Amino acid sequence: MNISFGDCNLDLSARQLWRDGKVVPLEPKMYELLNVLIKKRPSVVTNNELDEILWPQVYVARTSLTRLVSELRTVLGDTPHDSRIIRTAYKMGYAFCADVQSSVLPTSGAALISLQWNDRSIPLSDGEHIAGRGAECSVVIDASTVSRRHALISVTLGTATIEDLSSTNGTFVNETIISQRTHIANGNRIALGSEVLTVRANNPSTPTVIGPCGTDGPRRSSAAATSNTPKSRSARRWIPCWPDFRLPLPEDIGHGVGSEHAHPSL
Repeated sequence: MNISFGDCNLDLSARQLWRDGKVVPLEPKMYELLNVLIKKRPSVVTNNELDEILWPQVYVARTSLTRLVSELRTVLGDTPHDSRIIRTAYKMGYAFCADVQSSVLPTSGAALISLQWNDRSIPLSDGEHIAGRGAECSVVIDASTVSRRHALISVTLGTATIEDLSSTNGTFVNETIISQRTHIANGNRIALGSEVLTVRANNPSTPTVIGPCGTDGPRRSSAAATSNTPKSRSARRWIPCWPDFRLPLPEDIGHGVGSEHAHPSL
């Protein structure tokens, strides 16, 4: 997705900022700060929230956040006195205040990888995906044992890796805790804390299977087609669609064939 504001354009999938047609380098912390403020706009993100997102489980002085915001404003061409992009909420936090236009970039097709969590399927397109409890994450796993920013999943042409982001309860692949970027494949079990997700490889070229109620009607087996066993008139004329409803052919209506099974609306 592309986010445009002022003379800037942020490509979320590529994690790149463009300004006046040129790529502007962003340090990781600076990008994360900008990303969080944009996702939570126009709400104010408190200083404590930003500290936990940017420096999880690490104590930093308040000047660290102030300096990071100042550097980001410089990159964006913004100032604290003329806040067109980042607004300061005095002694509380910061908010993204610029007008935003967003557009979805065309993709090469359906997501090739997804995560199965309980009864929920989470497709993963090419790019980077933060998994965690925080609302700013692209893969939100709302559970108490999952950290706000727990793990980073990277996908490229159907190949995926995962790495832990200094989470409290660790990231596991097939019951083994990981300490560095690790490849994941179809069927692998990922545990974020106590929450288990299963990797699924999607194959969009797989043909759709036509069921017994498809447009061509029920399929007859070759044995049934060649059998000379006599069949009753009703057995030959029923078209089964679902267990409790049998639909008679037009010529049967009025002759009492199958009337005891017909739908009330017929």
